[in-house]
Amino acid sequence: MKGVVVKFFIFIAFSSLLFSCGDDIPNTNVNNNTQNLIDSLPNHRPIDQYAKFISGFSAEDFSDFQQKDIYKSYSNSNETNWNYFSVNQLLVIMNWAEKNAVSSADDTSTVFYPFAGPDFTFAYAFYPYAKNYILIGLENIGEIPDLKQYSDLEIAELLNSMTDALVEFYTQGYFSTLNMKYNFRKNNVNGVVHPLLYFVYRTNNQMIDFEYFVLDEFGQPQKVDKLESLDKRIKGLKISMTGKFGNKDLYYLQVDLSDENFDDYPELIAFVSSFGNKNTFLKSASYLLQDNKLLKFRDLLISQSSKIIQDDSGFGYNFLKSHNFDVKVFGNYSRTLNLFQDFWQPDLKAEFDNQNAKKLPFRFGYNVPFDETAIIFAQSQTSEQLQYPIYKVQFRMSWEKLPVDSFPNNFKEIDYYFDEGYYKYTLGSFQTEDECREMLDFVRKNGYQDAFIVEFKKESRRTINN
Repeated sequence: MKGVVVKFFIFIAFSSLLFSCGDDIPNTNVNNNTQNLIDSLPNHRPIDQYAKFISGFSAEDFSDFQQKDIYKSYSNSNETNWNYFSVNQLLVIMNWAEKNAVSSADDTSTVFYPFAGPDFTFAYAFYPYAKNYILIGLENIGEIPDLKQYSDLEIAELLNSMTDALVEFYTQGYFSTLNMKYNFRKNNVNGVVHPLLYFVYRTNNQMIDFEYFVLDEFGQPQKVDKLESLDKRIKGLKISMTGKFGNKDLYYLQVDLSDENFDDYPELIAFVSSFGNKNTFLKSASYLLQDNKLLKFRDLLISQSSKIIQDDSGFGYNFLKSHNFDVKVFGNYSRTLNLFQDFWQPDLKAEFDNQNAKKLPFRFGYNVPFDETAIIFAQSQTSEQLQYPIYKVQFRMSWEKLPVDSFPNNFKEIDYYFDEGYYKYTLGSFQTEDECREMLDFVRKNGYQDAFIVEFKKESRRTINN
């Protein structure tokens, strides 16, 4: 056990500079009704108890081990680091986001966070009112171990692995791809499920449902008991939770978004598109959207983004402007890491100077070691100007995206949306149903007898039967 304990004390040595903690194991803020619901659902109590255990909270099923000094050290270390992060990052970001109209109680739109790994926390900080969070990464999802079958030494090794996985997050504010490849392929902490559960509970949320799934050909999640490595379908994890900001669903999908693979996954497009327009979050994204390897995904992402919060490693500044986004900048932007020097953006620097951007009260992105944080907040001018509801005539759908010349020449203002595996094409855009009926008559006279009216609201749509 001595060889295992060393890492805890290295981590605590860092933590002890910030706070001091007692020996009591903290409890989560869970009401009895929620806990009774969890305990009544098949297989949910073991996951709930495991999540509390690795989060440093009191877990009844593991109370004996939690009395050992090694666990108290682990719990105190996590409590110390989380308290510091919460006070100096999480709460500061939440207040800043609301003050600057990034988030509001009225905006519960889905948050889409590509290249996220297990970093639920920052997306939650900027958008705490969201109902859904979609995270995408290359990292394994992993499985929940049965700690009752573990020896004390094996449990200590698992806690050590959790410490390894979290050190970079607490010190740098992100998970690097290289370290995730190593940290999330161990026998015990074998994927992102472990830090995701950790962050769900550490943000004072409580899991109320948990399931693994694969996407079917229409982009619908199909629940599975276990994720099989030989299954070529897109694999995912869904954690439903409840907390101060209401009920939420957190999705993580393991998928490669590069152009060479993107066409193989129309079900991913269907799944993402089913959530409508989204608030996009991009942080420490390796400038992948400014390279030429993810052009197809980039086009999908920009077309479905209403708001974007990012550092300079997300969309390029000129790309945002060319797609009719209003851009505000905050913080400092004077450099990139040497590794990414080819992605320096002189026009973005000029925008920071023009807007006289001020230093931010929190740390964010790659330039944290230089005491710099750059935030780009972009809003789609189109989405800002739209007045809902909107009525359109849907007249055709197809498995594949159709060329413009496949429609009649007198069809103007053709648009489409992606739903249930189909591209669905619409004509016109009207504020009232009566105005739209004239367009419906016109479309039917041009040979589309099955055309109908669809009412679009900000977060939903409705077919109007004629």
